[in-house]
Amino acid sequence: MEFIKRFGDKRPEYPKAYRESVVNSFAYVGGRDEEGKYESGKYFSNVYELFMYAALLGLRKDYRLPVEGMDTQEFIKISSWQPTEISNFILMALLAKSNLDLNELEEMEEKKVEAELTGLSKLLEEYANGGFDLIQTRLKQEPSFFDDEFCFLTLLEDD
Repeated sequence: MEFIKRFGDKRPEYPKAYRESVVNSFAYVGGRDEEGKYESGKYFSNVYELFMYAALLGLRKDYRLPVEGMDTQEFIKISSWQPTEISNFILMALLAKSNLDLNELEEMEEKKVEAELTGLSKLLEEYANGGFDLIQTRLKQEPSFFDDEFCFLTLLEDD
């Protein structure tokens, strides 16, 4: 359980290149103003919700892109993401995709545990980056696709 809590303390990053094209198009970035969120008509009330979706999309499509060397934007801790069921699902999917041996975790030295946590966070960022890339590509190729209120569900289902 300590490992999960420590993973929740991570603050993932995403490439700033998506800020203008994807994030500002689909997520409300005006803070905690609930009325503003509603009036904005965005698909996602918070940037972290869009990040969670992008990670799920990348995981679903098994598509990840490295983030290293890119200009990135950090945001809130994973433990603050809501609903927690989805963030837990993302963690389970990452654990399944990683090479982490959970049985060995208890016997690992602290430096090794921290390296595993960092690697898992990097894996999350890579899958989210892949998801952002898929969204941006679709947005460039077919902007009208996002006029449909179910577009993000359809994007998950598309093969």
